[in-house]
Amino acid sequence: MKRLSLLLLLLAAAPAAAQVSPSDPRPAPLPVPQGDVMYSCPGGMDFASSFSRDGELATLRMPGQPDIELSRVPSGSGFAYSDSYYELRGRGREVTLTAAGRSMRCHAAGRPGEPPRTYAGGGLTVTLFPDGTFRLREKRDGAAEPLLDLGEWAQEVEGGVRLVLRGGTGSRRSFRETGVDKLIAENGTELLQAAATDPIDGRFKLIGMYRDAQDGGLFAPCLVGRIYGVAPGGAEPDLEKAWVDATPSRETFLYAEIIGGFDGNNSVTVDRFLGLKRNGACPALAARGSALRDTEWRLVELDGERPAFDDWRRRPLMRLDDLGKFTASTGCNTLEGEYVLDPAGLRFTPGPMTLMACAPAETAIEKSFVAALGSVRTAQVSGTTLDLNDETGKRRMRLEARGR
Repeated sequence: MKRLSLLLLLLAAAPAAAQVSPSDPRPAPLPVPQGDVMYSCPGGMDFASSFSRDGELATLRMPGQPDIELSRVPSGSGFAYSDSYYELRGRGREVTLTAAGRSMRCHAAGRPGEPPRTYAGGGLTVTLFPDGTFRLREKRDGAAEPLLDLGEWAQEVEGGVRLVLRGGTGSRRSFRETGVDKLIAENGTELLQAAATDPIDGRFKLIGMYRDAQDGGLFAPCLVGRIYGVAPGGAEPDLEKAWVDATPSRETFLYAEIIGGFDGNNSVTVDRFLGLKRNGACPALAARGSALRDTEWRLVELDGERPAFDDWRRRPLMRLDDLGKFTASTGCNTLEGEYVLDPAGLRFTPGPMTLMACAPAETAIEKSFVAALGSVRTAQVSGTTLDLNDETGKRRMRLEARGR
């Protein structure tokens, strides 16, 4: 039943990909992820993966499903985990989850491995967590208590990089990022990065999916899609009893409403149990695109044509970092340089390139790739696809986030 349930969630079919030879002239693969990582899957259900400290085990979790443990297996590049039925393969922030030959492409939410960041200004305090979730506190004129909210955050390319928060009741807030220490809200309010993290303590109304487990309850708030442990105490026994009375199976998540918060171990605390619905379900979360930065992008279209390769592993790749630098492979040579992303658009300045001799077809692709890169002025990310356009709006390149 476990396998059939997850298989039904794998909505995006894609053929298996061959492994990239270590000798290929392309950016070095990023290491195995560490700790807990939240993955967003356009067209499928988001899931979380916990990677063991030694990198040998990945535990997959998604609301309504039992945990799935995968052992690390050899991989030509990137990382791979499998239990002979499920397979998780990835490079950097992008992964492909496969079951019974059907796959879905997913990308890491937030910035895994980085510490939480807090920004404050104009009565608004926002804390961004590395798993792509946020908590918010807003002081309102005339209100005795501040407004508390939580949800998901993502970086989007929209006249420069914008930080977008999607929280309760479908609300959406957008901030322009200026450097790493300042956010500017749509009304012009400036939020500066605080020296210390504010966990935004308080009592939230939390709606999500709950089930009991051997070592305590599990709760997945609808607004964030992540699964948290439930701390003992408070009204937690009332929630557990209602679940035991209603559940058809020890592995079933049921829809529950509580008043609670988060403790120092990032577990959900239950102050008040509001109710449980046996047939309730969370609404679908808005799809999030891959991050422009720290993602390995693979070329699929160049000046309106899909280049043909005798060996697809020679397809050009590109990766942007957080410091205004990029690295790329043209399919034959490697290239590095600088880029600028601001309200005026996106601009690349190619720098040094290796000078290996290429076959005529690869030379032609390389020349077109470098020329197109130099003409880019805007970018648009949609799901796992990146479009790079010139100043007239013409698409010069289309790339896809690489998950295998």
